[in-house]
Amino acid sequence: MEEEVLEKYLRAGEVAAEVRESVVDVVEVGVKLLDICEWVEERIRKLGGKPAFPCNISVNEIAAHYTSPPDDQSVVPEGALVKVDIGVHVDGYIADTAITICLDPAKERLARAAEEALKAALREVKPKVSVSHLSSVIEKTIR
Repeated sequence: MEEEVLEKYLRAGEVAAEVRESVVDVVEVGVKLLDICEWVEERIRKLGGKPAFPCNISVNEIAAHYTSPPDDQSVVPEGALVKVDIGVHVDGYIADTAITICLDPAKERLARAAEEALKAALREVKPKVSVSHLSSVIEKTIR
């Protein structure tokens, strides 16, 4: 039974990773946020998963968890920093991932700092490591 559960988690992760890597080709200036979200959710289904939660797409000062409502006419603006948060489940076993897409060279350093902080934190994650330690690693890396 544990092997079956592991396989479902791994499959959800594979689908989430593929969608995360391919969404960069969809996020462009002028594209409706809702269209990006619908593309993400449809791609998840085509790859054999199901959305674990509505696709979140956060632009610029919206840090996280914005979901386009029905009939949302918002578009990706010029020079945007866009975060796409993707959740996939396979029979209820969830993988959650996100990507930040920088459409402004002036903001590239910020996006790179966030990516490096994530990598640094992931190197530190193991049983019994405190959240405060991970937070410290993230802060030091970003600074």
